[in-house]
Amino acid sequence: MSSPLAGVRVIEMGQLIAIPYAMKLLADMGAQVIRLESCQRLESYRSDSLYRNDVDGEFWNRAANFYEQNRNKLGITLDLGQPRGLQILRELVAVSDVFAENFTPRVIKNFRLEYDDLRRIKPDIIMVSSTGYGYDGPWANFGATGPATEGASGLAYMTGYTDGGPVMSEIPYTDYTGGEHTVFAVMTALMHRLRTGEGQFIDVSQTQTASATVPEALLDYTVNGRVRPRMGNEDPVMAPHGCYPCRGNDRWCVIAVASDAEWSALCDVLGRPRWLGDPRFATPLDRRQHGEALDEYLAEATRDWDSHRLMDALQNRGVPAGAVLDSKDLLFNPHLKERNFYEVVPHHPSTGMARLPYAGRPWKLSETPAVSGRAAPVMGEHNRLVFAEILGYTDADLEGLEAEGVIGYAPTNPVGVQRPSLDEQVRQGRLQRYESDYAEVVAQEYWEREYDGPQQRRE
Repeated sequence: MSSPLAGVRVIEMGQLIAIPYAMKLLADMGAQVIRLESCQRLESYRSDSLYRNDVDGEFWNRAANFYEQNRNKLGITLDLGQPRGLQILRELVAVSDVFAENFTPRVIKNFRLEYDDLRRIKPDIIMVSSTGYGYDGPWANFGATGPATEGASGLAYMTGYTDGGPVMSEIPYTDYTGGEHTVFAVMTALMHRLRTGEGQFIDVSQTQTASATVPEALLDYTVNGRVRPRMGNEDPVMAPHGCYPCRGNDRWCVIAVASDAEWSALCDVLGRPRWLGDPRFATPLDRRQHGEALDEYLAEATRDWDSHRLMDALQNRGVPAGAVLDSKDLLFNPHLKERNFYEVVPHHPSTGMARLPYAGRPWKLSETPAVSGRAAPVMGEHNRLVFAEILGYTDADLEGLEAEGVIGYAPTNPVGVQRPSLDEQVRQGRLQRYESDYAEVVAQEYWEREYDGPQQRRE
């Protein structure tokens, strides 16, 4: 069964999330994604969140976040600071369909890798530039990180509690919205090229992709001149609507009531029939106006419930509710396991890493499923495959390129991020908690025994 993007070749010059995440989704659909790295400038995701927090040896090949964003890709190294490295990249562009990058326009202009440069090499090339604020405009060359773009998008201003300031999400939200919009744009450009034979330039502003998720606030100001207050977990109409404490340490359940029928069912499940006769809670408007008192009552009533039992009891009565899952809950969630959301993937033997379950695709195609999972590449893993089989380089050529430092298999100045001890991270508030037997628990849940293959080094 052919994958939907089989035959499409992508050159990725990405870093962190926005482009790597988008190209990962294309690789999942069968595109051949060739990821370019530099030995001279180590990708920051290669040096942090290391397997077992171990900075010894080739730590850059054991970085969890790098593995998460780069599955199913081929990995090569090139030093673009050398003319020979740039020339090889241009040779790859000449035999590819898409070139994707998420550096600032200034960097791309300095390398002479703008769209007009590339289409002289490959007239029907599709180029994607994913930047913080867009490829042009007064902010084009501003440095961009998730917190900065989330603030600039308007999303952070609307997030937070009524008595506090703006709050940013735990994850770099705009990187993921930017990545998903990028996939849509690339697929559209490929369809256009099939019909017309024309390539094009795709300019993605990560900030604008997040602004596009808050149109209601923009329109409210446009037509009414109103700037909405931060509301925390409240809703403009529904009440109760919030996150309520349950039995145990840091356990919660989200509840949202939209009608009198749901309100009656909630009171019945919680064993609080007297609430139905309280005039403060008689109608949806009354409940909204007295939301603070209602939340206090509800929090007291939910404290003795197990969060999952409360969710099930309310859902069975037609009340929208959901237990708040932490990372362990997610990993062992029976619903997600039943849907085969997690995919257990082996790693290169040289890493010494056990097989690990990774979050899979949230979509399923009945006729053209995603490709089987393959771990992200160790540094330079596919140099020989790409340069010899695609570009026709000989063994002597590759030896010469390695001797000149144009290609390589390790960073020139490796420095790994050594985290404090787990107990110290808990003390500092950087961890909520940790479990020392996690490896055994994961292994028992997802496979019969931990991977113990030969600790071979890469050739």
